[in-house]
Amino acid sequence: MEIGTIEPVGHDVLRPDNVPADRVFDFDIYRDVPEGSTLHHSWRALMDQVAYPVMWTPHNGGHWVVLRGDISDVVMSDSERFSNHTVLVPKETAGEAYRLIPLSLDPPAHQPFRKLLNDNLGPKPLKPVESKIVELTVSLIEGFRPNGQCDFMHEFAEKLPVQIFMQIVDLPIEDLPKLKHLADQFTRPDGSLTYPEVAHLFRDYLMPVIAERRGGSGEDMISRMVNGQVGGRELTDVEAQNICMQVLVGGLDTVVNLLSFTLSWLAQDHDLRRALVADPALIDDALMEFLRRFPVVSSSREVRKDIEFEGVHLKSGDMVMAPTIVVTLDEDNNADPLDFRLGRKARKHSTFGRGSHTCPGAHLARMEMKIVLREWLARIPEFRLADGAELRFTNGIVGSVKPFMLEWDV
Repeated sequence: MEIGTIEPVGHDVLRPDNVPADRVFDFDIYRDVPEGSTLHHSWRALMDQVAYPVMWTPHNGGHWVVLRGDISDVVMSDSERFSNHTVLVPKETAGEAYRLIPLSLDPPAHQPFRKLLNDNLGPKPLKPVESKIVELTVSLIEGFRPNGQCDFMHEFAEKLPVQIFMQIVDLPIEDLPKLKHLADQFTRPDGSLTYPEVAHLFRDYLMPVIAERRGGSGEDMISRMVNGQVGGRELTDVEAQNICMQVLVGGLDTVVNLLSFTLSWLAQDHDLRRALVADPALIDDALMEFLRRFPVVSSSREVRKDIEFEGVHLKSGDMVMAPTIVVTLDEDNNADPLDFRLGRKARKHSTFGRGSHTCPGAHLARMEMKIVLREWLARIPEFRLADGAELRFTNGIVGSVKPFMLEWDV
């Protein structure tokens, strides 16, 4: 089954009175992408099927889904009508369990907390990290290059950005498997833990870390945040836990998936790969196109008050999903959006979000991806998907490529 269809659907919840019958469709954000399709092709097919740009699904507690780019941007950026108070579905479980800071705050309350993140994730504080990214990238590549193959996800994508992140926050590398598992349950739950259990385990891990670093002089990101101030006061323990949880989830998942989409594409597009090898000056433009082509996040907003919106009546408390994917795939934004084109004259995407909640880690993500493209292509210029490898994709709050093998001649 595709990630969504307009076929009749069995209901997780009854259709509310404000939902017209012809706006109901069978969509589940946590449903795997079917074999033979890709994450982004499945979304594009869904956009082509629906009769309206705003639909409603009974799955995951029942929520609206935006399927047109300009409307998705409005929902993401208009905090007067669409609140960040709850950003995940199902609202009653995931949404209530995860109150991340500043993600779950609206302007102006979020601004002092956002400044804490910006002060730690901007170009200036991250400048010393650049050499560490280069060093680790080269070390990982050289570790498997003589083998003529690698499991890209497990041997590279899950190691580089998360190990760099663990250095930035100064957490022991041996804790990484546990933290990565929790981050994955946040974005693509497999049912092994409930949402409250994931939040509880995150907080159990963070409480002693925060207590130890309170009042200290550490220069790591967690120390600087928990000893920072918002509105002239110190953070409460709960605020410190929630802002640190947001940093952990963001730092342990998103770039992993951007890298996997990027390298799996290069493994199949030989002309593009060879063009970048022949002229590394094209890498900057290629990076911008990879970011446009492969958005992965589908977050939601909570309707603040009853409103009329795009031909439907939204009630206070309704959840509206605004996938970043539909911004990229909307042909009014990008001609032939599924094509990868160097030199696109106009690229419109919301891969890092929109409005006041644009991803604070965007600079780090761009820096890591640019370094990977440069160093990988310099060391392994010719590579391909391993014989028999078939790419599989997972949907979710953050979409992903399942592990795959790359190979090259040695």
